[in-house]
Amino acid sequence: MKIIVKTELYKLKRYSVVWIGIATMLAVVLLARFMATASDGATHTLSNFSSSVIWNNLVLIYPATITLMSGYMIERERTDDTMKNLLTIPLSFRKLLTGKLLTVGLLTIVLSLFEFGFTMLVFFMSGFPGFSFEGAIQVLFQMIGMNLFAYIAVLPIIAFTGQRSGSLMGGVGFAFFYGFIGMMASGHGLRDLYPITAGLSLIRYQDTESTTITGNLLVSVTILLMILLVTVLIVLNAKNRERKTPSKKPKSV
Repeated sequence: MKIIVKTELYKLKRYSVVWIGIATMLAVVLLARFMATASDGATHTLSNFSSSVIWNNLVLIYPATITLMSGYMIERERTDDTMKNLLTIPLSFRKLLTGKLLTVGLLTIVLSLFEFGFTMLVFFMSGFPGFSFEGAIQVLFQMIGMNLFAYIAVLPIIAFTGQRSGSLMGGVGFAFFYGFIGMMASGHGLRDLYPITAGLSLIRYQDTESTTITGNLLVSVTILLMILLVTVLIVLNAKNRERKTPSKKPKSV
């Protein structure tokens, strides 16, 4: 498995989709900055600004983005016609899928670092008050943690659609809808029960309009563990389900 992950990390250097992920991290920070400009008379500290970035990334961009990147990595094996060659050696599709999912987990951490870097850059350029090294370290771990928990939430989608050729955009569309619904679920007291937003309690997320941190850690952990269990079951039964093109019979002369 270690060799598979190393190989996938090497392949990432050739994939332009990685730049899409980085661009979305910048886009979500700029969106938070625009929202800060639009708000009247509010003081935007590092805590408030980073909370806005984390929230917008969670419900608007990240679930679809990480699903797109994961699905692209799997689909490239088919479009480059390397899937058949890989499966002829002692490497099952389940191991290949597991290796790619682990690689995207590492990629999630890298994207979180870019998100943090863009956040701090825009924060300083905007002249917002409230900076502290302790606060910055907390924001860094919150971003890494939330993105990892959000990745766990969409793992079943990636593992399911990754088995089927041509299912990439369907999975991305569903992931976007899945994340967007988190906005409504959180507003109706279902934050800890909804997989996308369950991680908010675990990172001790504080809403920009709230002064207290609420959430049920036990419920959040249970939900995410259930999602991981579902993912494991999907991967254990995973098969490469490519669409077979019917072969044309030669015309008789």
